[in-house]
Amino acid sequence: MKNIIIALDQNTSAEAVAALGYAIAKGMNASVTLVHVLYDAAYYAANYSPLNELKGIYTEVTVEMIEEIKKEAEKFLESARAALQDNTVKTVLLEGDIETSILEFATDQQADLIVMGSHRHHGLGNLFLPDVAVHILKHTKIPLLTVPTKE
Repeated sequence: MKNIIIALDQNTSAEAVAALGYAIAKGMNASVTLVHVLYDAAYYAANYSPLNELKGIYTEVTVEMIEEIKKEAEKFLESARAALQDNTVKTVLLEGDIETSILEFATDQQADLIVMGSHRHHGLGNLFLPDVAVHILKHTKIPLLTVPTKE
């Protein structure tokens, strides 16, 4: 294995997922890329106020908010790299559908392994919060290591 992708979300378990993936990569002398997917930043920043007088949802403030969300996501990736104390670790911020983005990036980068956390949901959470890792497992041709997390 020469190329390992570690997909991180902003869950409290991200540091543990990154550390385990990194340890495996270093044990195999593989390169590491930390990946975070921003699912449509415009969704989080959209201004749907009826006071917009139908000007559209992408106001100047919205554009600024989207840029701020991207900066915060990049800071998250940089702090994950800093925790690993290895400047050779690459970071990539992707945008779009989470599962598709991870699968396409890993394929494009010819990854040998994808490492990511797997969140267990209970009750209605199973219906409304599907596990990204399960979707990727069903659709990838690249080996996948899932790290069970408490959240």
